[in-house]
Amino acid sequence: MAAGLAIALILVTEFGANGDPAFLASLYSFGVLIAFTAAQLAVIRLRMREPDLARPYLARPNVTVRGHRLPVAALVGAPLTFVIWVLSMLTHPGARYAGPVWLAAGLVVFVLVRRRSRRGLLEHVTPLNMLPAGAEFSRILVPMKLGDIGEEMVATAIALAMERDAAIEAITVVRVPRKYDLEGELPTEVAARVDSSLEEARALGIDHGVEVHADVVRARSIGHAIVDEAIRRDADLIVLGSSPRWRRQSRFFSPTVDFVLRKAPCEVLVVAFPDGIFEE
Repeated sequence: MAAGLAIALILVTEFGANGDPAFLASLYSFGVLIAFTAAQLAVIRLRMREPDLARPYLARPNVTVRGHRLPVAALVGAPLTFVIWVLSMLTHPGARYAGPVWLAAGLVVFVLVRRRSRRGLLEHVTPLNMLPAGAEFSRILVPMKLGDIGEEMVATAIALAMERDAAIEAITVVRVPRKYDLEGELPTEVAARVDSSLEEARALGIDHGVEVHADVVRARSIGHAIVDEAIRRDADLIVLGSSPRWRRQSRFFSPTVDFVLRKAPCEVLVVAFPDGIFEE
């Protein structure tokens, strides 16, 4: 939702404000000055409510106000940033009109998030003491494309496998049209390229001390084949590559990647290559 609001802001700035970057700058100043003021007030409030809280970093110099040691920077900075915020409201139409609208949109998002998580609007939320544990995997499935992208995907999977001591299942899916027998002999040129790709995957695994099982899979649909192989091989992670050309079209991922993301029985890692890389 936040990303959608940001995109809407960019569109308004580009097309609705005659492309004037001052509009975006004034709107940014509206938000950042409020944030600076609130942060400095929060420091003062925390010093007063929890004076004995362990503080690895202390802002200096400090002054004593009603028995509390408060940082001078916050005492001076909070009113100054607030005054500058008021001045920006008076002198910049973007801050004066669009700023409150943007703030209201943020409050709506806040309320929706709180209700979705079934928490009160003012309920205290205890922060996490540590980040959640990362995904664990021991078997990585890599559907290889012929060419440079396929080699890069195997290299990515090998790097992950080395960190987690995992094995790699590298497969090259050959899509066979329905008018041909699924188990029929592959054209010589295709068979040679597939064999070369699989040998390259095995060689990369040997060079890095990672176990790589490389096979060719014939199927009518590449997406269905990847999902079926992930289930059959009990894969914990699927590593896919995304060609830049799809991001210049109406959909971000190719139909194959989109299908695997929706149907995969395990975690999926999609590596989206930048424009101009491995164009095919």
